[in-house]
Amino acid sequence: MYRDFYGLKDNPFRLSPDLRYFFISPRVEKVIDQLFYGLEQGMGFMMVVGEVGVGKTSLLRLFLSMLDDSVERAYLFNPTLSTPEDLLSFLLLDLKANGRGVPKGTKVQLLNRFHRYLLDRYQKGKKVLFILDDAQAAPDFILEELRLLSNFETDEEKLFQILLVGQGELEERIREKLPQLHQRIPIRAILTPFKDREETEAYLRYRLSVAGGNPLIFTKKAIKEIHKASKGIPRLINLIAERSLIAGYIKGRREIGKREVRMAVEDLRL
Repeated sequence: MYRDFYGLKDNPFRLSPDLRYFFISPRVEKVIDQLFYGLEQGMGFMMVVGEVGVGKTSLLRLFLSMLDDSVERAYLFNPTLSTPEDLLSFLLLDLKANGRGVPKGTKVQLLNRFHRYLLDRYQKGKKVLFILDDAQAAPDFILEELRLLSNFETDEEKLFQILLVGQGELEERIREKLPQLHQRIPIRAILTPFKDREETEAYLRYRLSVAGGNPLIFTKKAIKEIHKASKGIPRLINLIAERSLIAGYIKGRREIGKREVRMAVEDLRL
């Protein structure tokens, strides 16, 4: 359909995370730099927040792809666990610290097993990183348990690094309800939407180029309209841009203007 019409080899505005299409803007570089600094310095806790659709999950995938074998990592994307023991069991299982079986035992036994694992990794010169995605959905007791686990340390550094990723309300909630945890988070990064039309334009051109198409399909007026309607949020930009291409294809237009974008925005009811 429209991909052949516009000479595209792929869908440039797919919503599924694909690192080939992840646009590394200055805002992303800044967050990545903060995360690497926190990890290298053994800060213990880090946090990334941002509103829905700004690309937090894609940023996480990029960050993980940049880590080498010196960092062992566990990644929990569904934080709705029932007990602290569930959290410990997940960590031991995902880090492959318990062989092949599902970890079982009392909390004391699980803690002891986890501590031995952390010490073993430390002696081998490795770091251990745990990423909690959608952390705003985690029960308070999970966040508090992570604070307690961060107490595992040597005289020189923390044995366990924790990265919390979530929506903006996560930081407010931790500050108000979990002040002890809030005080332990030295790295706080915010992933913001694109601030102006120029950033949105760079994003659109990058994704079109990766898909093998003409990066100048969208006119300046169309880009301005996309930025305004999306408020610079990448997920909304993708939705509007794809629907605009479909509108242009139906009308036989090789160039997408403001009219096609407005049709797309109206169709999406944004």
